[in-house]
Amino acid sequence: MEEKQKPVFLPKGTDGRYKDIMILHIQGLILVLVLMIALWASVSILGRSILSMFMDSMGDSVDINSISESTEIIGFGSGISTGIKVFMAVTKALGVVSYIAAFASIGGAIYIIMKMKKQIAVIVDPLAPYENPVRVKKAKFVWLGFLLGAYGGHLFALGKKKAWIYLLMGILGMQLFPLFLYTTGISFADAFMACFIDKDDEGYIEMEDYPYWI
Repeated sequence: MEEKQKPVFLPKGTDGRYKDIMILHIQGLILVLVLMIALWASVSILGRSILSMFMDSMGDSVDINSISESTEIIGFGSGISTGIKVFMAVTKALGVVSYIAAFASIGGAIYIIMKMKKQIAVIVDPLAPYENPVRVKKAKFVWLGFLLGAYGGHLFALGKKKAWIYLLMGILGMQLFPLFLYTTGISFADAFMACFIDKDDEGYIEMEDYPYWI
């Protein structure tokens, strides 16, 4: 009799630790997305700060009205001066958006991490039996998960064939952001969870071997 092939995603109606892990993975994906927004906002703020320092180093502050009058005098017309004013207004607005995005995303990241910690407390409950336990060196799994998890590092520690798929997705993710977002979010969630599992005298931890995607 042929062995029934396992589904790729967690079957509907599944409850218990597998469902809890899936929720943790989704939280990890959201966290990485929020952190990417924070990174974008921070780079935007840094760029504006460097531009401001460069303009200040040139001497007196630039007067937009003077620039506008100059462009009209030398024959460029009012279109150029209007364009300069619009550009400066848009730049200023983007600066405000960057600050809002930075603070909002940092606050959101802290909130998600707190939610993940509560979710992990449910997953690592010692009273709940494991369906498919696997042992792995804690330090190895955690460091590979945080540093090289986007390329399947933590899955290589488990000896999983899926690690090669993660490696390919991580490489392709340098051009296709959704792939990198997926592998990074999942690996962060797994490594973060492993931090809260007690290791034995040999440095090993026992965790659920989650076979599904997401």
